[in-house]
Amino acid sequence: MASHRHSGPSSYKVGTMSEKFDCHYCRDPLQGKKYVQKDGHYCCLRCFDKFCANTCAECHKPIGADSKELHYKNRYWHDTCFHCYKCHHPLANETFVAKDNKILCNKCTTREDSPKCKGCFKPIVAGDQNVEYKGTIWHKDCFTCSHCSQVIGTGSFFPKGENFYCVTCHEAKFAKHCVKCNKGLVKAPVWWPMKDNPGTTTASTAKNAP
Repeated sequence: MASHRHSGPSSYKVGTMSEKFDCHYCRDPLQGKKYVQKDGHYCCLRCFDKFCANTCAECHKPIGADSKELHYKNRYWHDTCFHCYKCHHPLANETFVAKDNKILCNKCTTREDSPKCKGCFKPIVAGDQNVEYKGTIWHKDCFTCSHCSQVIGTGSFFPKGENFYCVTCHEAKFAKHCVKCNKGLVKAPVWWPMKDNPGTTTASTAKNAP
């Protein structure tokens, strides 16, 4: 996704009138006063704000002649209103990304496009250690036992429906027990059919997109 820069200044001129002209709208004399020239007409600042000023896409207020205006694809902002939709970092002097009609900084764009952890639902960004099982991804420390909440990480586990159990909790909750000594019969995964063997995760460290 490409980064952009906002377009340059708008097509109107602000100055102080030295000649004898009247405001195009209210007909007040402009000589010696600040004025705006737009589309071949001269107008006072008050009438410019009322009749000609663009509306800021963020605060929905007019962008006055004395304000710095930024625009991108027929949308306009005060320079102080042009910021990242997510983190509100000011972007008047920086590159940005437009996505789904929203303005994002490059950092938040990376987070938006990053895969989400199944455990905490936060993005998995560059440098995060993560584990993957059957197409689902977690931060390494978010992949925990559904019973005792101990971090499984890259250790062995048993999947049960939507839940995952460490070997100890699986044996305590689901293993068959000896009728004489009441101890679990499962000492190692080999006691179970292949589909009940502890699962394995694929570990990796997230990297920046090339």
